[in-house]
Amino acid sequence: MVGPDGRPPRFDGAAWISADGRFWWNGGAWQPIKRPGLQLPIALPALILVVAIGAWFVVTKVLPPPGSTAVVLGVTHARIDSSTQVELDYARADTCPDLTFEIVFYDKAGHALPGTYITDHHYNVTAGVSHHYIFYTVDAIPTGAVRFDASPACHR
Repeated sequence: MVGPDGRPPRFDGAAWISADGRFWWNGGAWQPIKRPGLQLPIALPALILVVAIGAWFVVTKVLPPPGSTAVVLGVTHARIDSSTQVELDYARADTCPDLTFEIVFYDKAGHALPGTYITDHHYNVTAGVSHHYIFYTVDAIPTGAVRFDASPACHR
C-alpha cells in the first residue's frame, strides 16, 4: 500500500496514516485528517473580564492617585517664626464652620509660660483637608518660648 504522499503509510493502532500525517485510510479511500483549531475554554472570556474589572478597581479605588499624600489629622508643623508670628497646619475628620485655636507656649524645660493666645479670627475647616494657618500676635510671644501647643475649638 502506498499513501497519497507516495510513501508507505503507518498503522497507529486505529487506522492507517499517511507518512506525512495529513491523511487516514477509511477502508476505501484516503481521507484528510481534520485537525481541531484553537479551542478556548468557555470560561476564558469571563475570566479575562473579571481580571480586567479587578485591575480597574485596584488602580482607581485602592491605589492613591499619583502625587497625593495622606492627610494627618490634628495640628502638625507647628513652629514659632518670630516674636509675633506662629504657623501650623491643621486637618480634622469632620467639617467645622467656626474654628478657633487656643495657643499655649512652653519653655525648654517643658513648663507652660504665662499667657494664652486665643485666635481672633474664626475659620471654616473642610473635613479631610489640611489647612495652613499663620497667626500674628499683638503682644510679643513670651521670651524663652521654644514650642507651643495649639488646641482647636469648634463652635457650632
